[in-house]
Formats: sequence, structure tokens, C-alpha cells
Amino acid sequence: MKPLTLADIMPIEDYVKTRDPFRRRVIDVKKIRRVDVGPRVSVVFENRDTMKFQVQEMCRIEHITQPELIQQELDVYNDLLPVGHAIGATLLIALNTGDNMPEILRQLSGVEEHVYLEGQNLRIHAQAEAGRSTEEKTSSVHYLTFGFTHDQVQELAESPEIALAIHHPQYEYQVKLSQPTKASLLADLIQDR
Repeated sequence: MKPLTLADIMPIEDYVKTRDPFRRRVIDVKKIRRVDVGPRVSVVFENRDTMKFQVQEMCRIEHITQPELIQQELDVYNDLLPVGHAIGATLLIALNTGDNMPEILRQLSGVEEHVYLEGQNLRIHAQAEAGRSTEEKTSSVHYLTFGFTHDQVQELAESPEIALAIHHPQYEYQVKLSQPTKASLLADLIQDR
């Protein structure tokens, strides 16, 4: 996926004028690209629109206007837009006020290392950003990259069902991707050909 550049980011005053329709569009995109896996984990498959929205919002909220500071934000979020045949995603662990948060985060330590996209002849292991889990706990947010070969992109297209699976000793769940979700991911993978 093509990285975002300074030219993609609107000045705050222009962004504020277009924020509401852009925000609604990104919410619609995220509805398709957000997948709940079991009761605690959600995975949002990111794309240029979701990342552009994050950068625009950071600039708006933090009043970031200097190009070098905007570029720093772009550098952070562009890491979630892998190049070539790859899909970036954010894994989120849901925690509620009444939960024993330390215990849940201890039980789910390393969950990010056990995430897969699986199909008929396909198994893609997500690569997680290092350093977000220890033996004692994990972060509630993780960044994943699903890397594909050319043949695996074809398998994704041809597989009648694709599941997002987590095979962690304390968290074993999988969910079938909807056809709109699969189509959206496939579009990401073939757009750079």
C-alpha cells in the first residue's frame, strides 16, 4: 500500500470543513474491516483511509501544523501500511471497568503471536510488532502485518471461506470473514500490482 505523504494531509482548517463526511466514510470502512474474534479481541484491518483519518485527527486534536511534526505522525502511522502484498492490522483487547485487568492481560500475554488468516489452502501467520508483551502482561493494543506471496493472494481470492483465527493457549477463537471484508482485503492486496 502506498504510504501517506504530507500532500495527503489537509491543513486543519480545511479538514474541519470536511471532517463529518470523511469521518462517516471511515466509520463505514471500519465496519467492514473490523472483526471481533471471541469476547475480548477485535482486529481492525487498516488501510490508507483509516490511517489518514488517524493522522488528520491527531493533527486536529493536538493542533499540529508544522510539516516536520506532521511527518512524524505520518511515519508512525505509515508503519501500519505495509508495502507489497501485505495487510496491516490493529489488534485490540477489550477491557471493561469491572474486569481484573492485570489478570486478563497476564492470561493474554503473547496473544499477538498466535493470529492467523486461514482458508482452504491458506494459512498466513501475522507478524506482530515486537516488545508489546512480556511473560507477566501484554499491551491492550498490538500492530500486526499479514504478509502474502503472489500465490497466497490468489488462494485468498479463490478460497470460499476465510477465517481470522487466534490459537493462543488461553484464547482459542476463530471467525469467518464476511464477503465484504474479504473483498476489501483482497482489494488492498491487488491494488499495488
